[in-house]
Amino acid sequence: MPENPEFGFALAWASHYVLDTIPHYDYNIDNFYNKDENTVNSIFQNTKARLNFLTIGLDFFVGLVICFLLFVRHRQSLILTAVGILGGILPDILQFIYLKFKNQPWIFFQKIHDFFHNPDKMKDRQVKGVLIQIFVVIVFIITFFFGKIAKQEQIINLCIKKNWKII
Repeated sequence: MPENPEFGFALAWASHYVLDTIPHYDYNIDNFYNKDENTVNSIFQNTKARLNFLTIGLDFFVGLVICFLLFVRHRQSLILTAVGILGGILPDILQFIYLKFKNQPWIFFQKIHDFFHNPDKMKDRQVKGVLIQIFVVIVFIITFFFGKIAKQEQIINLCIKKNWKII
């Protein structure tokens, strides 16, 4: 985990676009937007939008819990984790802002999002899309923990080499 919150934010933001290149399931957000009127539907007036918003919110909450359980050990890691989460979801937040305003600079950010996003949104293969996402998360978690173990082994080997006592 980077020691620098700005770098962590930028890395998380960029990783969103990298991960968007992998085919995955996207929530249907079509009911958030009224194409006939070119406006954003109020989630308070549209039952489908309200249900999708709750589903997205639940997914976000579960993701938050997992991130905090995996990464937060002290105040510094709490801040870095929160900044990383914000950077990681920012492209999707910008997409909702774009749907509301459809002007610059939001058009620019939407073009970046569209450029990187895999065109296969797997709307007709939800299970496969979700399984791909779960696989990517598992690979990340395994990589994270093996990296952590390798770093601990390096520290232990350094201590042994320097004849330092390990408590």
